[in-house]
Amino acid sequence: MTRKTVKILLFTFALFTLTGVGYLKGTHFFEIDACLDKGGRWNYEVEKCELDELSNISSEWLFDKVDGSKLIFKDGHTFETNLFELEYIGQVSADNKAPHLIFSGRDCKVCDANISIYIHSPADGKLIIDHGQNLYQYPGTEKDYDTDSVLYISRAFYGQVLKNINGVIWYENKLLENGKMGRFVFLTHIKNGTLKDTTYEDTGKLDQTIILKNQGLCKEIKGREYTCEP
Repeated sequence: MTRKTVKILLFTFALFTLTGVGYLKGTHFFEIDACLDKGGRWNYEVEKCELDELSNISSEWLFDKVDGSKLIFKDGHTFETNLFELEYIGQVSADNKAPHLIFSGRDCKVCDANISIYIHSPADGKLIIDHGQNLYQYPGTEKDYDTDSVLYISRAFYGQVLKNINGVIWYENKLLENGKMGRFVFLTHIKNGTLKDTTYEDTGKLDQTIILKNQGLCKEIKGREYTCEP
């Protein structure tokens, strides 16, 4: 066997190895994403999705499509939101009931209202949206309608957003009356099957959430750029 032939064989083996590793990583990426969509947890040690009783409830609510103002799920479940420009974002498991669905839209067809976030479990009945009820601000950058100056900047995540805490969290920078930007954290977390809202000053918890995101335990809601309502 010539030296040239040996080099070709070694190169081919190395290429196959790298390609195989990349394929496995890519495969695991999609498996992890599917696991989270089912409300499960990805065990990195055994490379397996773990589903508990609560996750099995969430697995019945696998999203399929949007139909007008309705969310349609693959097992036949539907949920009427009565919103316009509806988009599905994700879900967070709840205690022994349908998960809290996360979606966006506006409560009027022709109006100046911004697209907002909504979080609701179908088990809690009809979603009340009249007069701005039950909406949450969309993450991203909000600018003044007239001056184009920045009023609000935020990032939002859902899932296990802090250690042993499931829900949705916003890391916010808001323009204060003194002209400075204040840093806050807004957390809506699930306690005893219901949502509890809490606001407090930012003490650097974003790094904790980013670590959980990198572990596949939560996801980030892609931000938007918009103006305040005139």
